[in-house]
Amino acid sequence: MFKSILGRLFWTYAIILMLVFTSVAVTVGIFVNHFAISTHMNNVISVSQNLEYWTGSLQIEDTDYRARAAYKQLLRSWGSFLNSDIIVTNSNGEVLESTTSSATVPDELVHIVTNGNIVKKYSTLNGSYKNKMMVIGVPIKYQGGIVGASFYVTGIFDIRKTTLELFMMVIITSLFSVLAAFVLVYMQSKKISKPIEEINKAARGIASGKFDKRVEVTSADEIGQLASSFNFMADSIEALEDTRSEFISDVSHELRTPMTSISGFIEGILDGTIPPEKEKEYLKIVLDESKRLTKMVNDMLEMSKMSSSEYKLDVSEFDLNELTRICIIGLCNRIDEKNLELNVDFEDDILKVIADKDAIKRVVINLLDNAIKFSYPNTTIGIRTWIEDGRARFCVGNFGDGISGADLSNIFNRFYKTDKSRVNEKSGAGLGLSFVKNIMTLHKQNVWVESVDTKEGSTVKYTKFTFTLELA
Repeated sequence: MFKSILGRLFWTYAIILMLVFTSVAVTVGIFVNHFAISTHMNNVISVSQNLEYWTGSLQIEDTDYRARAAYKQLLRSWGSFLNSDIIVTNSNGEVLESTTSSATVPDELVHIVTNGNIVKKYSTLNGSYKNKMMVIGVPIKYQGGIVGASFYVTGIFDIRKTTLELFMMVIITSLFSVLAAFVLVYMQSKKISKPIEEINKAARGIASGKFDKRVEVTSADEIGQLASSFNFMADSIEALEDTRSEFISDVSHELRTPMTSISGFIEGILDGTIPPEKEKEYLKIVLDESKRLTKMVNDMLEMSKMSSSEYKLDVSEFDLNELTRICIIGLCNRIDEKNLELNVDFEDDILKVIADKDAIKRVVINLLDNAIKFSYPNTTIGIRTWIEDGRARFCVGNFGDGISGADLSNIFNRFYKTDKSRVNEKSGAGLGLSFVKNIMTLHKQNVWVESVDTKEGSTVKYTKFTFTLELA
């Protein structure tokens, strides 16, 4: 019963409703009973005042037959109105008139009333009644003195009958209300528990490898927010799983190529397929592939370190323009091989920034290396630094095939290559720009790429990479 959220919610609310209903029923019962007795007492007091008047007016002590008959008829009328027996006594307790022939009043009760007190007792009146009756005694006053007492004998059941009728009306009304409340509680409990059940099922599905499981968001409350958060988490896990699978596939592919070359050339040398005079040439290829493989593994390890929260930047102040000059000098031979022209535009001779100098050097070299690699021969590479919006900016652009719109959003992903059909022509594992993105993210700076047509109808595009740095 209490193993599920639906059961716990429903029965918790149900128990609370039952407790409230019981409390209300007991309170109402006590109140109604008190109200019925209080009303009866008020009616008795009103009747006793009339009885006192007529007792004095008719002078029941006289032997006038008509007066006594009229008086007796009045007692019956009032007794019927009160649903009670009425007994009138003198101050000595002798019964003067009564609507019942067998009843007598105990002397002690008469004594209390004739002393001027209104009394309410539960008594059988000296055995006149089988069960205890509610007896209300009221003194009768005449010409300033107490001449007798009137007693009103009412069955407890008669009073409680009225109480019970009122109580049953309240109970029946309350029962309908409670039944309606039970239905609403069940519906509300189901509404709360159903999304949680769906989230639980989806979570088990994700745990078993079904990453496409999602939960329908049906409300904007905390449950709806939980469902939205779960879906966001599921999207993230699915994206992470896709990235992991793609990463493993890309790593396997990138490692397989150099390893296949290395093993193929070594087998060729060992089995004599490659002639001795060409062994050095192929061993040099094997060495280059080994270096490429080592660099790739080192790059992946470095990228893994960057993803760790323990990775710390060695931040210092340096001149970005001077760093750019050093990087250009290191790439002069490659620039000359393609007969490229450099257009360097520094807004100021010195541009002081605060960053990890070695990391930014790697970024600049990566971007310059890509610009050289993908430039058409005999074209110009543009390099520019300036200050904008309170930050230093570096930009390098080149003329070439450019980057398509579909590739622009993925260009900074690991192992991503824009020209899949020419991966052998363009050396590298596709990690360079991913390093650039990671480094700029660690610096809490931005890096972006733009690739636009140089002129309408031309296949040549101008592609430029830009990043920002904090000013010193």
